[in-house]
Amino acid sequence: MSFELNLAHMSISDLLEKAAEKNELIFVRSQQRCLGKTTALIEFARKNNYPVLTRKEIARCYQLEHPDLNIIGYVDGSEVDGLRNVVFDEGVPRDAVKRLYKLGILLTGFVHVDEKAAGFDPTETVQKSIELFNEKNKAPLLQIELEDIDSAPCVFYKGEKIKGIVNADFSFLTNDDSKLNPTHIDIEYVDKDSKFGTKAIVHNRQLRKLEDGQLMVGCEPLVKGHFK
Repeated sequence: MSFELNLAHMSISDLLEKAAEKNELIFVRSQQRCLGKTTALIEFARKNNYPVLTRKEIARCYQLEHPDLNIIGYVDGSEVDGLRNVVFDEGVPRDAVKRLYKLGILLTGFVHVDEKAAGFDPTETVQKSIELFNEKNKAPLLQIELEDIDSAPCVFYKGEKIKGIVNADFSFLTNDDSKLNPTHIDIEYVDKDSKFGTKAIVHNRQLRKLEDGQLMVGCEPLVKGHFK
């Protein structure tokens, strides 16, 4: 099982942490360049004291820039004999990645999936990786956070922070009537592009709770979950 580099839900650093926990690879595509992958890999290796395997041509340059790390230039794989938990940059040949990974030497790193190569048929694996990644890291539908009791709420909808909150109203009412959805959401926020100046995230906006514990839809109260 492997991950695909997908930054919709987490940073590269967080993805490296998650992939390393499960000893999995991170698939990247040719267009995913200049994203800070190598920088994140270097910092990850420094934090955990892992050796870094990279292309021979740039290993010396990396070593000069990061003298505190063990930077290894790939030649034939023998240079990492006896090592464990080596992290690797995307320049290492895929055949070498496959072999060293099976030997238990490589912990995690970046591998290209632009085309099929011997032993690597990424099509099905990548799709499964995307599905697993999205399922594991799916953002909650709604999050409301308070730093303290008097602070303005921070509201996140589908993982995105809602700015310019005008009104945030949420309630969940336990009810035995299966016909009544107990969740009420009414969040209004500033939107300059809207002709009304605001937009809203709503669900069961008409649902309210009275002080005596009754429910009200529109102007009509509900008693024990049933219309009067």
